[in-house]
Amino acid sequence: MVRFGPFSSLLSRRQVAIPRATTEGNTDVLWSAYTAAVGSPALATPCGRESECVCCGLATTVMIPVRQVTARRFTGYKSGTNPAHCRMCAVCVWAYRHSELRTDAHVVTRNPATLVPANPELLKQVLSTTVSADTAVIVPLRAARRHFVPEARWGLVTVDGTSLHWSDADADRLRVLRRLRGYGFTETMLRDDIPSHIVLHRMSAKQWPPVFDDWKELDIWRRSKPWWQVGLLASR
Repeated sequence: MVRFGPFSSLLSRRQVAIPRATTEGNTDVLWSAYTAAVGSPALATPCGRESECVCCGLATTVMIPVRQVTARRFTGYKSGTNPAHCRMCAVCVWAYRHSELRTDAHVVTRNPATLVPANPELLKQVLSTTVSADTAVIVPLRAARRHFVPEARWGLVTVDGTSLHWSDADADRLRVLRRLRGYGFTETMLRDDIPSHIVLHRMSAKQWPPVFDDWKELDIWRRSKPWWQVGLLASR
């Protein structure tokens, strides 16, 4: 898996062709991530529904019984399937077995195919603008609670149970949040309705009005928990 580093340089390190079978449907992000981390999967032509992957509907030359990969309470199957008689492709097996994909933030790109662990500096860089149509951002907010990569979509930020559209306005709010943290406001303070006087009293009076303006700018995030949590992670 690719290590931390400047996003632009990481993208130039590994350019991998994505199998044609992955360019349609909702498996695109997952198969791009697999190709970047492991290599191009060996595809196979499914011979009927039971030979398809129970999760993505595609097939690889190696298929694993689903009960060897997932717990009995797992429900992420295609509708109308009997998991007791089904298998998973090598790509989905990789996604469900690698624990770091459930605990760490990642950025996936389509062209070239990359899978990059995302520290706060990289998250800040990627989220400083809208998320492009060839990029997927994955941010586990409660580590190890979900399998995120199979749920990820291009152009969105995938968090626990939902996907966020990251707009120019959100990029601006992230800059505001980072600016307030630079003044010394802690994450706990930033959740309050008004700025803490502990920090304000360390500032000159002429700095107060823009601080109050910035504070009000973040009101919409305080009412939208996923955006707020992603913003805090990207501003650390």
